[in-house]
Amino acid sequence: MPEQAIKDKTAIVGIGWTAFTRKSGVTTLSLAAEASLKAIADAGLQVQDIDGVVSFFYRRLENQIVRDLVLALGLKKCNFELYSDGGGMWNCGAVLSGAMLVHAGVCKNVLVFKAHNRYSEGRALRAERAHEVKGSGQFTAPFGVHHAAASFGPYATAHMARYGTTSLDFAHLAVTQRSHAVLNKKAMMRKPITIDDHQNSRLVIYPFRLLDCCQETDGGVALVITSAERARDLKHAPVHIMSGIGGMGRTAGLWETNGVNSAPLLYEGAGITPRDVSIAEIYDPFTFMCMTHIEDFGLVKKGEIGRWVTAGHNHLDGDLPVNTHGGLLSEAHLHGLNHFIEAVQQLRPEGVVDDLCEGPHTYDRSTCRQVRNPQIALVCGETGGSAMLLRRA
Repeated sequence: MPEQAIKDKTAIVGIGWTAFTRKSGVTTLSLAAEASLKAIADAGLQVQDIDGVVSFFYRRLENQIVRDLVLALGLKKCNFELYSDGGGMWNCGAVLSGAMLVHAGVCKNVLVFKAHNRYSEGRALRAERAHEVKGSGQFTAPFGVHHAAASFGPYATAHMARYGTTSLDFAHLAVTQRSHAVLNKKAMMRKPITIDDHQNSRLVIYPFRLLDCCQETDGGVALVITSAERARDLKHAPVHIMSGIGGMGRTAGLWETNGVNSAPLLYEGAGITPRDVSIAEIYDPFTFMCMTHIEDFGLVKKGEIGRWVTAGHNHLDGDLPVNTHGGLLSEAHLHGLNHFIEAVQQLRPEGVVDDLCEGPHTYDRSTCRQVRNPQIALVCGETGGSAMLLRRA
């Protein structure tokens, strides 16, 4: 497969986020507007420069607010609106859709956002859904599968049986990602944890313990995509989109994800190999899912992920830093669009800049999560069907 026609033709030029909390106290629309206005300002653009808006949702669990956001922002011209059902499987697909709109000339500047009150409002919605199961869920709900941990548990046990992966391996990944979140001012979970803390946390459903599971979050994030040509004149150095993929497919076994299908197309489209990836922001609803995604995108040989995370290769100073913000496990759960915020921060020349970390040349691990000279970032969505490669300008 030749390089994708979209390679390096578009770029992410603005990022924004709200506080990540367990009770926002405001509407989902307010969260979306706050994150979006911050992303537009970060790009050095005006609201009326936006002419495309993209977002995504998971079934009926969130309000459909793309049209509401367009009206709230007062956009006088919106050439394209997209609101797709895909949840965490569609984070990279949403960004790729925005990039394609720009590349096709349909839009000049596309806003991609994700916002929800998942913690404060999601519980009632999930309870209602349990009584109205449709689609493939009707074949699993009768057996007690009413939440994600129950859905993905069999994948984890299959991997454990085939490759000898253990709960202790899960613990090492959880502890490493929490150590990253400790350095992240916007992370929800900033208290350090130990291996014993993980092993002693209550069992949710075998083999997942409480500290294997991601956050439920109220919050919003947003980013702005434009052409590589226009990006040169904007406020920040652009982060270029190398290649992307967004879809679903079947895999050969329970111990793997659709990443085994996505990865070859993704790397060929960018003209690189997995060895060229500097950092990875990997979808991590559960520790195990993060680990199998790492394997399926060719970053670690299949079956070796347990030893790899136990050795700390995913740490900020490791061979391949993974989820440098703490991930969904410890930063926040915004269906993985917050992975893009972190990737852009890491790849910009000024690097991660906040009250804890003063810039890209600060590597004191008591204060800063900035990775040393990252060039290419991999971002992936749930089950590996949606993925993207970004590069530093």
